Amino acid sequence: MVSRTNNLKAGLHIVVVMPRNMHFGPSNATSIDLCVHDLVRSSRYRETTTVVCEKNEILFADVSTLCFPDSAASSTRRKVRFVEAQATQREIDLIVVQQHLPTAVALARRLPIPIVFHTHNFTKRLSGAGPLTSAKRWLRTRSYQSLAGIIFVSNAANDRFEADWPEVTIPRAVVPNGFNFDEWHPQQNRVPEILCVGRAAPEKGIKEAAAAVARVLSQHRDWRGRFILSEIGTHPRYFDDILEVLQPVSHQTSVDVAQPWSFVKAKCEEAAIAIVASKWDEPFGRTALESHAGGCTVISSGTGGLSEVSGSNAIMLPSGFDAHDIAATLENLISEPALRRDLASRGLEYARKNFSIELVSSTADQFYDQVRSSA
Repeated sequence: MVSRTNNLKAGLHIVVVMPRNMHFGPSNATSIDLCVHDLVRSSRYRETTTVVCEKNEILFADVSTLCFPDSAASSTRRKVRFVEAQATQREIDLIVVQQHLPTAVALARRLPIPIVFHTHNFTKRLSGAGPLTSAKRWLRTRSYQSLAGIIFVSNAANDRFEADWPEVTIPRAVVPNGFNFDEWHPQQNRVPEILCVGRAAPEKGIKEAAAAVARVLSQHRDWRGRFILSEIGTHPRYFDDILEVLQPVSHQTSVDVAQPWSFVKAKCEEAAIAIVASKWDEPFGRTALESHAGGCTVISSGTGGLSEVSGSNAIMLPSGFDAHDIAATLENLISEPALRRDLASRGLEYARKNFSIELVSSTADQFYDQVRSSA
């Protein structure tokens, strides 16, 4: 066992704690699962990092994992005690809690080692005035201050936190999603297909994208549309609406449900155009990064972190866009193949420069070193 006095030189022993309802495996991973897997796999502390997660049909085999016992599956308190026991037995140097602040705070109060909270969403703000709001704000500030640090998935998420919680003074870092671009193989000859990937939820703008695709495909018989959708049971009526909108061009469209990430990746490497039409502020926008990495020309709403993912290398939809705006953009791209190729090339180059997993993982590792050395 590496002693705590020299572990910064020899390697930190890290536990990464996954939140509830994640699927840490290749067949059904969420975007958070994929982000964590990529970070750990490329970390210089990979050999001394263990991911603690819920049981899954298949776990990622290339990083060390440990499953919560069944008795802890639905209890934050039991999960905290399980991680506490593991940290004590294994002489862990640092714990990174993904997405679930109560777990991070509980561990920080029970263990003498640094606890880092890694959030993949915008943190909740507290608005209003009065004694009750003041008390809630004091308690939340106290919770944040008990941590050794916070990792945000984008500058947009970090900036909003700074504006909402100026009294929180703990270290912070921005660690976006990153890819190993050697594993991506964008096809030079693109399939005339319009791709839309995401949760079947109103905030994702899938219905607007579907209406635009239906309108454009009726005028371009040599083009196709493909929708790869997840969580269709959360908003069943919304999913039915999407299918209804696409019905007139059903012979030109495919709707794929609950596909593994490998399937999404393969389609991104082939399609000519990808639509990321989120109506809400995306904390990051991994779907857009996947589209750029695959060599697609990207149409983006640019909300939240999406503008960071694409820079100036996507066609941005206007604020308050509708299906007409998406359709007009599609028409422009279909009629101008040179513009499509230029945007796709620039987007891929931008993604490789700013989101390589080596760069991203190094940023995370440096932050782990910082908070551990300050403990």
